[in-house]
Amino acid sequence: MPFKLYIDSRFRQETGGAQSDAEFSIELPHPIQVKGKAFIDTCLVPNTFYVIRAGENDRLHVRENTATYRICTISQGQYNAITLKDAVLVALQTGKTISGDYTMTFDIPTNKLVIGTTDAAAAFHIYPTAWLKANATTWNTNSFAGGGPTIDALNLMDAGAVTGFGTGTAILNGSAASTVTAPDVVNCQPYHQLFIRSSIGNGYDAIGPDGSSDIVRRITCQVAMNDMIVDQHSLAHDSVTVGNREISSLSFRLTDCFGKTVDTNGHHISFSIIFLEPDE
Repeated sequence: MPFKLYIDSRFRQETGGAQSDAEFSIELPHPIQVKGKAFIDTCLVPNTFYVIRAGENDRLHVRENTATYRICTISQGQYNAITLKDAVLVALQTGKTISGDYTMTFDIPTNKLVIGTTDAAAAFHIYPTAWLKANATTWNTNSFAGGGPTIDALNLMDAGAVTGFGTGTAILNGSAASTVTAPDVVNCQPYHQLFIRSSIGNGYDAIGPDGSSDIVRRITCQVAMNDMIVDQHSLAHDSVTVGNREISSLSFRLTDCFGKTVDTNGHHISFSIIFLEPDE
């Protein structure tokens, strides 16, 4: 007959390593013998994630006039398009070297940010994420010559995917006479999908977007911010092989598609596990 475990991150054990609602271990009251397959059933995950996350996607790369390279930092937090516009403007204004102010508008019909300046004698340049990845050496060489910051193409921490400055192979040039419009739309949905990774499976029942083999459940993020994601199991074959073994503890991790552990900001997650033997 099926055997069930109900998992709640609030009951995690202090067994060392990362201890959070998104990365935790549980200890069973007594060992259980399992064989066959396991299904991760209904998952409850609060959509309390931040749109801008410090040290992950909080940067906008800018050049002012000819040689002043800057990395503007957007404050961490939850945003909609309007509040994001305001936060990006604050980031641009903080530490600017042009004498006039930046301007920022949100174009509702296109869902895009538009950047300008009141400084008639200055020019500014916005660097899309795609350009930075392809031309990090060029940025570093020119920025270093002017005493500016360098970047790591493999860890840009750029906010392009959120602000709409993600794609494009050209540097965007603006002035008082010419505004810069983001090539892409604003995206204030922190995640589109999440993954539960666990020690429960034998591995290679599923391969994740990043090539990982420990994914046991995909969760779709289909609710508004600060609502509850209730992802019910619907695929009969969405299981993992557990083999024939005794289990006394299990580890879990909630990640994005890149394998990075997400931050639920203090809120717990829960789900159930159903074990089925091969003939069931």
